[in-house]
Order: sequence, then structure tokens, then C-alpha cells
Amino acid sequence: MGKLVEGLKIAAYVAEIVMASSVIIELIGKCGGRVKVKAASVEAGAKKASETE
Repeated sequence: MGKLVEGLKIAAYVAEIVMASSVIIELIGKCGGRVKVKAASVEAGAKKASETE
């Protein structure tokens, strides 16, 4: 019975690590997406400015 409880504790720790890492990946994706969108809009603005000159 003790081994079963110990195994469940380890499984809970692993599940917690997986959930935390998925949250971190999601946050990085959101922040990275904003940076990419911002960079793309600046790049598009630079192209438009060079075309009009």
C-alpha cells in the first residue's frame, strides 16, 4: 500500500510539472505572438514608406 501512495505522489508531481510547463509555453506563445505581430507591422510600414518615396 505504501508503494502505491508513493507512486501516486510521484504521478501528481509529474502532472503538476506538465501543467506548469504548458502554461509557460502558452504565455510565451502569447507574448511571442505580440512581438511577431508588432515586428511584422513595423516591417510592413517600412515597406510602404519606401514605396511612396
